[in-house]
Amino acid sequence: MTADPAAPRSRLKTPPGVRPDPRTGILLTLVGLLVFSGLNGVVKAQTEYFPVVQIMFFRNAFALLPLALFIGLTMPWRSVRTDRMGLHLLHALLVSGAIGLIFLGYNTLPLADATAINFAAPLVVSVLSLPLLKEPVGRLKWAAVVIGFIGVLIMVRPGGEVIREGAIYAFSGTVMGACGLLLARHLSQFDATITIVFLFMAISSLMTVPLLPFVWVTPSPLQLAGLVAMGVASGIAQYMTTRALFHAAAATIAPLGYTKMIWALLIGYFAFGDWPAPVVLGGAGLVLFSTWIVYRMESGGVRKPPRAG
Repeated sequence: MTADPAAPRSRLKTPPGVRPDPRTGILLTLVGLLVFSGLNGVVKAQTEYFPVVQIMFFRNAFALLPLALFIGLTMPWRSVRTDRMGLHLLHALLVSGAIGLIFLGYNTLPLADATAINFAAPLVVSVLSLPLLKEPVGRLKWAAVVIGFIGVLIMVRPGGEVIREGAIYAFSGTVMGACGLLLARHLSQFDATITIVFLFMAISSLMTVPLLPFVWVTPSPLQLAGLVAMGVASGIAQYMTTRALFHAAAATIAPLGYTKMIWALLIGYFAFGDWPAPVVLGGAGLVLFSTWIVYRMESGGVRKPPRAG
């Protein structure tokens, strides 16, 4: 899965004149994560009525609608073709498996413990991005990852007894998700973003179809509309977060995942009136600080000191 460092940028399937911009990658990631955070609240409500497999099917299958519309309006369908179908299949397997394992962790662990384990993903990405993608991880990025992780630990305050069956599920899902992110970064060097996202949604949807007859719960018209809307929004957010990988390195994108905790705080306050405790606000401040470090590095605001002599 090692990226080819000699691959010229001209091989990237992107509109003429468009060049990678790390700041654009950061912005796309932040907005995409905000949408996904809202969707997580929707999914949480839907799990009271529908099985996880059925929710995953609607989330991925109807995400294909905005993606198909985008393709039809902006490019010929042949541009979605790929010579790396095997890697796309592996990507879909990794990400779908990660989602399933993380859900198992949520079912068997306290939510705070499972969340803390899942937020180890940026550490996994940073560790693996150098040997697998040959992407350098500087000291400041390492510092941002560690600071953000500490902030998340403060907010979720995990218990000490986390090495249980659920913890194994959650951590395995975290590792699989990190590998899926790295593989998406690799694929973004050769295939268009729309190809990566469209094939992921299509393959993942097909994976759930054989299971639907065993778990199907017939939704009401209003519930059906909600499931479809969730899928459409998911497709938009998935495109944004995947497109970000064209603009920025995986190790740059990874620490931004911590901002999902910030969105969760805001959604919880405005939707449910939950005001976080001071310790949670302190952890959120560390998360924001780690994100600021990454953005300043990519925008040129943080520069390496000149060598002496």
